[in-house]
Amino acid sequence: MVLSTNKNMPLLGGLLLVFSALEGGHALVAPPSSTRLQHHRSSGNDVIRPAAPTLPFNLNSGVVPHTNWIERQQPPSRVYHHSACVRRNNFALRSSATSSSDATSATQETEAPISITMIVGIASALVGYFYCKCLKIGFNLLWRQFPNSNLSKAIPSSKHILCMMTLGGAIVATLSTLFFPTLFSAHDYVHVLSKESDGSDDEKNKMDKFPGIKYMFPLLGLSLITSISGFSLGPEAPMVGAGSLVGVNLGRRYIKSKEKSGDSSGIDVSKLEETLAYAGAAGALTGALNFPLAGPIFALEFTSRRAGLAGAAGKNWNAVMMASLAGMAVIRGLLVPTAHVGGHFTYSAKAAIGVLHGREMVLAGLGMGVCGAVAGTCFHKSVSFLKSAIWRKNESSKAVVIGKKVLLAMLIGYISTLFPQTMFWGEPSMQCMVDGQCTPFSATPHGIPAAMMQAAIVNPNQPFASGSAALQVGLAKFSAIALASAAKFPGGVIFPLLSNGASLGHALVSALGPVLPTASSSLVPPMMIMSFMAAMLTSITRTPAASVLILAFTASGITPLSVLLPGALMASYVSVWVSERLSKDSFFSYSE
Repeated sequence: MVLSTNKNMPLLGGLLLVFSALEGGHALVAPPSSTRLQHHRSSGNDVIRPAAPTLPFNLNSGVVPHTNWIERQQPPSRVYHHSACVRRNNFALRSSATSSSDATSATQETEAPISITMIVGIASALVGYFYCKCLKIGFNLLWRQFPNSNLSKAIPSSKHILCMMTLGGAIVATLSTLFFPTLFSAHDYVHVLSKESDGSDDEKNKMDKFPGIKYMFPLLGLSLITSISGFSLGPEAPMVGAGSLVGVNLGRRYIKSKEKSGDSSGIDVSKLEETLAYAGAAGALTGALNFPLAGPIFALEFTSRRAGLAGAAGKNWNAVMMASLAGMAVIRGLLVPTAHVGGHFTYSAKAAIGVLHGREMVLAGLGMGVCGAVAGTCFHKSVSFLKSAIWRKNESSKAVVIGKKVLLAMLIGYISTLFPQTMFWGEPSMQCMVDGQCTPFSATPHGIPAAMMQAAIVNPNQPFASGSAALQVGLAKFSAIALASAAKFPGGVIFPLLSNGASLGHALVSALGPVLPTASSSLVPPMMIMSFMAAMLTSITRTPAASVLILAFTASGITPLSVLLPGALMASYVSVWVSERLSKDSFFSYSE
């Protein structure tokens, strides 16, 4: 590209900035005294020596150079791996790698290991896919086949829920306390990857906190028992933890193979493992939740306490998307090629009445965003309070720990006996909550025999009779999730919180009914419910874009998404901003 010299100098500077950002994000700021840094090797050590600047082009000629020269002006940093000292590069899908000679440093454009990124995506997606298959098999065995067996005749049908949840809680409590006291979880994923790069040794070694692949199996096994037993915890957090472990450990194998072949120079081990941790989490979420885009964006947004991406997350965008799409291609194209594409949750009637106006959308989006932030803040404050009340910092007796968890499991089982629609991880039965129980709970994939629901306070097979009924179910679900989280049972909260948000949203719509324009538009209530669902989840996970995408991809074809999503998106972001001001604390522990 050739530009005239004088009047286009501002444009030239702007182009240099853009090109630099695209090829590595380096700042085009000249060092002091118009010098630049060159690297020379002396006695095996890198020595930084100032040198006079030389431009590889003539500004008067107006010829714009390739930006490789710009990158060579930046002082490369060093990263240590074992006894070798190698230069750091950004090991995303495309990155700038720096190699040195005895006198000068040269820059070359290299391809990151796309193959290992795709392998991580496929492997972690398979983990998520088979985990959800095990969930379905376990549910059918425990809640469909076992009640019809001779073994269950000794258990009264009305006590079946309480007995199964107490037994499942006792098994998980015993195994986790005696054999697996330090399970790797989504909390660890967030805590490690949310740490911003500051050049410290702790930051460089942060990926060492990811354990070996063997720690994945107790995480999956215990969370599987928890969800199957009826607890309001889902597969999302286990998928994040397991997928990231798959990515990190496959990355370590890749590094070892490179070291054996003597080709590990120029690889930043920590950055590679970080990239593959994100990629693994995205692949596992994609395989488990079975929809594109939302999984990888959730994995990226998850590591920031604000409405945005952490610095490392943004750099790994391409790798995460590639891993997710590779996993989806294998799952959708090979394992379930005939499964229908699209969601199944219907938020509105087939024939909508009226239209949704901009003022209604804005008011509902803002209002539901604030209400969702308040509800989410109350949730994580409740969990924090329960944890401080239940657990001591140095609990010496393992028997006491097990006993406390069993009692909490029994309490959750009692709540579920009174409100059976609050059971399980929410996604298969969420239609029941989305439409206010117009879809009977027994008609959903999580429906259980009617004999087990004799003690239900609010009939789960009939529509909500009032806002009070919806509020009771919402508070019961809220309590079940909070108690399970405080008891440290492994599991995720995405779909449980979405389901909880739906029931509480119905209560809000009922309370505001007199002032809502429901007569002129039937779209206001479903938009408010969807917005509250997104806002409540986002207040906890701080994933505004991903939360709305989850709702979009799980909605049925007859749901008017172009009408409902703008309000939900507004509510989702408002919820994050309001939550930050309501409380400095959050449900997950961030390092930023």
